[in-house]
Amino acid sequence: MNGIPQSNRINPARNPDCGFYIGIPILSPLSTQFSSNPLVYEDIIYPHPTEDSPITFLHPLGDQEAFLDKLKPLNVVLADTRTSIMSIGFGTGAGFFSLDLTTRAEVSLYFPGDLAKLVLEGADEGGAYNMDGTGTDFSGFDEIAVGWSGAIGNKWKIGVRGKALFGFGNLSTSRSELEVSTSEELWNIQADMEFNASLPFAEVVYDEDGNIEDIIIEDDVNNMRPSSLFKQAFNAKNFGLAVDLGVDFRPSDRWLLSASVLDIGYIRWTDEVHKVSFKTDYDYLGLEVNPFEFTGDLSLGDYVDSSFSALADSLSGGLEFTPGGIYTSHLNPKVYIGASWWATPGINFGLLSRTDFLRETIFEQLTASANFAAGRVLNFTLSYTFMNNYWKNFGAGISLNTGPVNLYLISDNTLNALFWPGEAQSVNLWFGMNLVFGYKECWKKDQDRPLVY
Repeated sequence: MNGIPQSNRINPARNPDCGFYIGIPILSPLSTQFSSNPLVYEDIIYPHPTEDSPITFLHPLGDQEAFLDKLKPLNVVLADTRTSIMSIGFGTGAGFFSLDLTTRAEVSLYFPGDLAKLVLEGADEGGAYNMDGTGTDFSGFDEIAVGWSGAIGNKWKIGVRGKALFGFGNLSTSRSELEVSTSEELWNIQADMEFNASLPFAEVVYDEDGNIEDIIIEDDVNNMRPSSLFKQAFNAKNFGLAVDLGVDFRPSDRWLLSASVLDIGYIRWTDEVHKVSFKTDYDYLGLEVNPFEFTGDLSLGDYVDSSFSALADSLSGGLEFTPGGIYTSHLNPKVYIGASWWATPGINFGLLSRTDFLRETIFEQLTASANFAAGRVLNFTLSYTFMNNYWKNFGAGISLNTGPVNLYLISDNTLNALFWPGEAQSVNLWFGMNLVFGYKECWKKDQDRPLVY
């Protein structure tokens, strides 16, 4: 759809050709996304077959087989939230420039299908359960982005956004190898896992054995003191760089082709860095129970508790907590490729491909949209997206201009979240409020503005 000043968040080449805008702090833009592949709500919780109450797949009447069939070898849950403290853009004779300050929090959780199979079905004789890739990645950071876009001739427009990153928290899975082999005689557990963390807002206290004894949050952070929050927000000890690149090509008045690559970058973590490693090759022989041994103060329950405590102690022997060294985490790059065609100056149709490159997998989605403009006041879009092998992703968006105030609200899957909430694999929302100046002059200069998605 048209009429979104912060369109450079998707394609740095996609900016207004003239005028000036300033985003309302916190609200422009404010975006959030949650996605699960392949599980949905109704795979976990659904109505009781005979009673008016919900049950889970763990209930005796739950369909555990259907739950296991839905799982992939490695399953992913994603969440991404962003809010802008400042967003400014202005046109000059040398191109369009933008300045953005954004707080971002991104998390991805990876869990193996074989883990659920082992827990729900039990171990098979001679079974091998591969759980490689298990882990989580979290990054919280502030981003200062400076963008520029300009025209090359009449058909090409290019854009770039350089970004300085300041991390305020991180948990990264740097190595994840885990396998359980089962037989009647023993279970063999082989693990080689490593996690890195940066907690600049806390002090981690270790005991004499090297285990974590306490995590102390700084008083200034607990009390939300502005000076401490500002220090955490712009922590140069956790510094990184990133870049976004974009291009638009208009082969004719009716066609626009575009491509962009976002979040090519890294953060180098040095502040309050810690490492957790788990390495073991352990044979679990099970429990040998002799009922004649349980006399006096020793009961069967005490024996089982003692045996599992010994198992936990044996496994924890491979667990090590240490103050870590410097490490680097990378952002999750995204690639957009799009095309749009104008039927009239106020009606166009678009097709957009998005690919997300995560640590352990790749997410792809394809969106088709119909976009309508009613003068400079109202822009409206309807969209359909295929993602995660799911077809019911219907979205909508609206951009409204009343005087200098611009409001917009967009979602790729608004309608399916309303009509089929139990089937929704992804929910996202993008909201913005801006003050826009010079818009009338821009509208008169170029009524046939490119598609903004």
